[in-house]
Amino acid sequence: MTGKTAFIFLLTATMVFAVPGAPGQARELVTIFFTGNELGEMQPCGCSGGQLGGLDRRYTVFNTINPQNRLIIDTGSLVPESTEQNLIKFNIIVQAFARLGYDVVNLTEQDILIARQAGLLDGLGLLFNCITAGKTEDMKLPEKYTKKFTLNGIVFEAAVVAAETEDQISRLPDLFSSPAGSPSAVKILILNRADAKTVAAVSEMHIFDLLIVPSQAEDEPILVSDANASPLVISSGRLGKYVGKIQAILDGAGQKPRLKFTSVPVTGNIPQHQPLVELYKDYQRLVKDAGIIEKQPRFILPGNLEYVGSKYCKLCHDYEYEKWMTSKQVSIPGLGKQASLDSRHADAFAALEKVGSEYDPECVVCHAVGMQYQTGYISPAKTPELKDVGCENCHGPGSEHLRSLGAIETSGPMSTCSDCHTAEQSGEYAANQKQYFEKIIHWREPVSIVRVAEPNRSSK
Repeated sequence: MTGKTAFIFLLTATMVFAVPGAPGQARELVTIFFTGNELGEMQPCGCSGGQLGGLDRRYTVFNTINPQNRLIIDTGSLVPESTEQNLIKFNIIVQAFARLGYDVVNLTEQDILIARQAGLLDGLGLLFNCITAGKTEDMKLPEKYTKKFTLNGIVFEAAVVAAETEDQISRLPDLFSSPAGSPSAVKILILNRADAKTVAAVSEMHIFDLLIVPSQAEDEPILVSDANASPLVISSGRLGKYVGKIQAILDGAGQKPRLKFTSVPVTGNIPQHQPLVELYKDYQRLVKDAGIIEKQPRFILPGNLEYVGSKYCKLCHDYEYEKWMTSKQVSIPGLGKQASLDSRHADAFAALEKVGSEYDPECVVCHAVGMQYQTGYISPAKTPELKDVGCENCHGPGSEHLRSLGAIETSGPMSTCSDCHTAEQSGEYAANQKQYFEKIIHWREPVSIVRVAEPNRSSK
């Protein structure tokens, strides 16, 4: 093994075939759903169509399988870091996991830290089974979870174990050896925070049929190894956009079950589960009541610049202002006509109010002017003039330009289209930049196209 510490989450499934199937008859025994690396993404942002994810839609995915025939596990990393907003998210996510019917959740060291800060650590076991490899003197969470199934006379036992140190890894062959008389066993190892050498070393132990490794940047769980490799190596996925699905299938009596892996995209046409929709609304209310948006750290603008609001730009730039305020519908391939309310930068904030996210700083940052900076947007009550994507988003703070009656040009910080139209937040943008750009043309001079599309940007 490598000298580095590896974090291990292991699932082993042992099957005893009390009633043999007919020769050549395929029989699916149990479906294992797995998720991981939630990283606080409970819902897609909703700013454009085609986005994946949503805890409220995951419920429908899981319930394609009878609860008696499934095992649902999460490999941990519920939120990315310890902030006040993430503490709220952690609380909501664990409640969602309980309603989704998770059998077991592995708590990473970061999860344990945040659960303790949120005052939730002692109560998590009441919501679902927890395991962990991170041990402390004041914590008594187990490192193993076992679930038994009986399906048409077939006994299926799944044991979930967390291990972290090389000593724990070395004992895995004994901990997960098949019981006496068991004709076959399926063992699934999920390896977190590990480099390529660790993955190779664990694979060479030859005691696992399936190895789930951390995703590097891929949102979707993918097959890393050859489809016929042993062990089969799969990446875990992240951000809740997909659900990993493993089916244990028996091709004949006394034979070792084969594993079939697929990833299930959590698409927008999957029905939502209303109790989880309401739970997300609870999150929005908690963020609002905590005043998270007003507590955001803000950078100091260079040269004592200040944001003034788009209405002051109208004094000299009446044509541009009126064009900015006027909706323009543009056909985008595959999407048809865009609703005027959702296609205008001048109404960007209304899109948040429509879905209740106007107090969530993670959303507001792309729907208001200068939220990251002092004198920028704070809240609907305190800075209503800075709502929406206004002139100063793309052209920079206007105080000196206004004071000098236009003699001093605006300067950074300036935003580009791609700052907010990312793959995460605006999935269709990458292939349709021209059509998107046509929606915001509000000037007469050809040179302005370059200035808006690729402005000079100042550092923070």
